[in-house]
Amino acid sequence: MRTIHWVGLLMAGAALLAGQAHADSLTGFLSQGKYNGYLRDYYFTRNFTNATAPNNLKANSFGGMFNYLSPTFGGGFSAGGTFWSAQDVFGFNNETGNYGHLETTLAGTQPIYTLGQAYLQWKQDSVLIRAGNQLMNTPWMGASDSRMVPATYQGVLADFTLMQGVDLIVAREYRWKSRTASAFSATTLYNANGFANIYGGAPNASVGTQSGNGTATAGLTYKDGGANAQVWYYKFYDLTNAAYADGSYTFHTGSGIAPVIGAQYLHESNSTNNLLAASVNNSTYGVMAGVNFSGDSLAVSYNKISNSTGDFKNGGIVSPYSAGYATDPLYTTSMTAGLVEKGVGNAWKLAGTFYFVDKQLRLITSYARYNTQPNFADTNESDVDLTWFFSGDLKGFSVRNRLGIVHGLNGSFGSPNLGTFYFNRVMLEYDF
Repeated sequence: MRTIHWVGLLMAGAALLAGQAHADSLTGFLSQGKYNGYLRDYYFTRNFTNATAPNNLKANSFGGMFNYLSPTFGGGFSAGGTFWSAQDVFGFNNETGNYGHLETTLAGTQPIYTLGQAYLQWKQDSVLIRAGNQLMNTPWMGASDSRMVPATYQGVLADFTLMQGVDLIVAREYRWKSRTASAFSATTLYNANGFANIYGGAPNASVGTQSGNGTATAGLTYKDGGANAQVWYYKFYDLTNAAYADGSYTFHTGSGIAPVIGAQYLHESNSTNNLLAASVNNSTYGVMAGVNFSGDSLAVSYNKISNSTGDFKNGGIVSPYSAGYATDPLYTTSMTAGLVEKGVGNAWKLAGTFYFVDKQLRLITSYARYNTQPNFADTNESDVDLTWFFSGDLKGFSVRNRLGIVHGLNGSFGSPNLGTFYFNRVMLEYDF
């Protein structure tokens, strides 16, 4: 027994040494990877001037992101992962009596701890294939990163560079994780509020807690000089089929002033096994014109959704991953909402981005008018977005304040009776 005991100890010691050597090798390999991240604190307030409006809302959330991409191995393979967190570390959201005043879109009602990205990818020459949890930054299926945690998707994506400036992108998404959830689920923003920890969406009574089959999409993108164009097809299973195109051209005059023009078009048709309990028939188009000068920009844009009586929202847009988020690609979408949320009608928007103090101060401002009666009350929104980027020893630290002011939510034509709506967001962030 004693012999066996010592043999066992020797074998265990050898295994530990081998394991240590392997661990050292693995540690050395992983140290060659790339990483980045941030720490972020966000404070939200929603205030309404009408005495009969719902409660004013507020919330604070602190968290961060850590992203890692391994070195290449096995002839083109690499692995990546991103961890996000968001929590009420100051106890503000759980103060006695505050539950009826909690802004749930900031981080839901529970802390968020999520491995939003965890993927294996293969890249060789002009081909990239990625499988697992990942960001999918396509026009109608994107990150929606205007809170603490972005929306991420579970599936497979492939990017083929066909020639210089031309890419073919195909993807199949099976489940997604909303920006207020820790876990992935077979849902969309049309599911019931709070289901799968989805907050801030566009709940549809017919969808309720039913699951879906995800999305398949293919897109062709083109960039060359001043030209920038893309064409996409989406099959949002159980909801709608969508074709989308947009393009812009920037005239590089060499004078420091560069005019730009653009146009976009979306068409959606009915899908089999439609969970919305309403047929879908949407046509939306938009145009924009602007000018870029010395790093600043100014543009005016217009969008219109054609009426289709009897169909979903009388011809409104079905947007499973941006409805209620106001993160769609339409030119006239504002900070709090756009035509996706408001419905059929037209909108125009004047927007500008300006830099001051050697580009340490950025101002993004806009005014938009939405003409959506009788499907929704006519409204207008003014947005002001100020960010200060620190330099020197504080490089990487920024302070941002976004304020949206909405007029016209008076209870008519199905709109909530809020009076003037003030939505303010203050963000402190340190990037590393």
